[in-house]
Formats: sequence, structure tokens, C-alpha cells
Amino acid sequence: MFCGILDYSGHVSARIPGTDRILIQPRDTSRAGLRADDLLEVDLDGVLVAGELPPPAETAIHTGVYRARPDVGVVCHGHPTLSTSFSMVDTALVPMRHFAYKHPEGLAVHPDPTHIRTRDQGDAVARTLGDADACLLRSHGTVLVAERFDVLFMDCLDLEENARTLLTALQTGGRLQPLTTEEVAAVSESYDRGGHRPGKVWQHYLHLGASAGVL
Repeated sequence: MFCGILDYSGHVSARIPGTDRILIQPRDTSRAGLRADDLLEVDLDGVLVAGELPPPAETAIHTGVYRARPDVGVVCHGHPTLSTSFSMVDTALVPMRHFAYKHPEGLAVHPDPTHIRTRDQGDAVARTLGDADACLLRSHGTVLVAERFDVLFMDCLDLEENARTLLTALQTGGRLQPLTTEEVAAVSESYDRGGHRPGKVWQHYLHLGASAGVL
């Protein structure tokens, strides 16, 4: 489910436009078998508004971000192995691949390794995230945000692929040469000239899902 970002755990949410409510999946329903009818409606205090099953135990991650960031439309919390590894070492998850230019200094690491269950904990995660689109949770996972789902999906894939590339580079024993400040600026300008990539990635995985008979 979600290409290694989510498995039996983790969750994605979406703000209902023009409201203080979000859609999120139930706590225990299989992520691999989720249907539109399974989605729950929760307010920004984490109170279940529509639906019968309990929401995820860490819904506070989502509500904390939405309260702090009116610009955010979708949130993903997952436990991808490679990017999460960089919450446990003193090596920053620096941009090795050109699509990782969004995080020139790496990602902030939220210091709380426990489950984020309370309002205060959710607000603390939002403070760690700041105005960025991603952060790491110490020994736990990732939080990514975006305005649109196709961008969120692409960013989740890109983050894990950048972590994979960085780990491979570290294994060579050579000196790391991540993107420089000048290269980050040039790549950012290059990407800004065309906004087609999120849709391109989305269509590719839609086709894979349809070919596999799951869509």
C-alpha cells in the first residue's frame, strides 16, 4: 500500500475544503482494502463527526498540522524504513537526487519517539514541521504535507528514494557530495518551469494499479 510508505499502519488525511473537518481512514481497517465508504470525518479537535469505527490513534498528528497550517490540504504519516533511519543517526537526510532540492539542509527531526496521541503532542509535531513540507519523527516515521494529493504522493516516493540513494552513497565510502546551494537554486528553477511531474507520477502508478487489478 502506498509503495512502501504505508503498510498495515500509517495514515493519510485530507482537509474537507471550506470546513474545519478532515477525512481519514479508520484505525484498524486494512490500508490495502480501504474503500471510499470506509472514510471517517473528524473535526480539528480530533472528535469523530461521521462514521462508526475509531480513527487512528495518532490522529493528533493530522489535526495538529491542519490547525497550524491553513495552506495544507493533505497529510501523510508513515513508517518508511530508509528515510526513518535518518532520525537515528547524526547524518542529515541531505539532497542527493535532484528532486530532493526541497530539503537542502535535510529534515527536522521531532524528538518525541512515542505515539503522538494528544493535542499537545500534535501541536509539537506541527512546530517541528514549521513551514516545511516534511519532517522525521525520532525512531518512528515521517510526516509529509502538501496542498494536493498527487504532490503528496510524489513527495512521499521522492523522500524514500533520496534516502535510498544517500544510504547507497554512504556505503561506497567516498566523500558525500550532496547538491550545493547553487545547484539547489538551479534545480528549483528548473522544476518551476514545468508543473507536470506530480500528474506524471500519479498516472504511472494509476496504470500500475489498474494493470495489477487493484484499481
